[in-house]
Amino acid sequence: MLTAASRSTMLGVFSRPVLLRSVRAPMVQRMYSDKAAEDKKQEAASEESAPESAEAEAEDPVAKQLQEKDARIKDLTDDLLYCKAELQNVQRRTAEEKKTMGDHAISRLAKDLTESVDVLDLALRSVPEALRTNKNEDNEASRALVELYDGVSLTRKSILDMLRTHGIEAFDPLGEKFDPLLHEALYQAPVPGKEPGSVLDCSKIGYMIKGRLLRAAQVGVVQDTA
Repeated sequence: MLTAASRSTMLGVFSRPVLLRSVRAPMVQRMYSDKAAEDKKQEAASEESAPESAEAEAEDPVAKQLQEKDARIKDLTDDLLYCKAELQNVQRRTAEEKKTMGDHAISRLAKDLTESVDVLDLALRSVPEALRTNKNEDNEASRALVELYDGVSLTRKSILDMLRTHGIEAFDPLGEKFDPLLHEALYQAPVPGKEPGSVLDCSKIGYMIKGRLLRAAQVGVVQDTA
């Protein structure tokens, strides 16, 4: 038979693993819980360190100065481009105004000179066709008239050449179709054998300046008898 002492010894042996398991379980749980808490602390520390690093960079004086310098460079670049564009616009407007003023001054001078040409045309027309080239050496008056006619013709030609150098062209629409944009009709007359609406006579020639009408030609127009 087993004695009381033997039973107590055996019970102690068989109950020891149970005791160990009961003690080990809380220790394992405590270890896992401690590890989880440590991981959470590390995550929280990393999250807190990120804003701190950003704040550190923002508070860095060198980085702040670089940002301010970049912004200043951008502003100066924009101002430079704006000034350059404005300067080009001013130069373009100045050139256009200068050209317009030059054309206006030339137009005023040209109109004055065209009136002089009109006077010379009247003088040339007053000489009969037969006397314009009939130079009689024995007749002093005839010779003087021919020489005067030639001199007036050369003067008229020189004025027209001078106007042409400034882009002013004279035009005589005699025999052409009447154009109200280029011609000024002074009268109408029925003329047999002439096309109705055509220019019958040109009292004053017209002038164009650089493709624009400077002065309309004053003409007579063949009237339509139908």
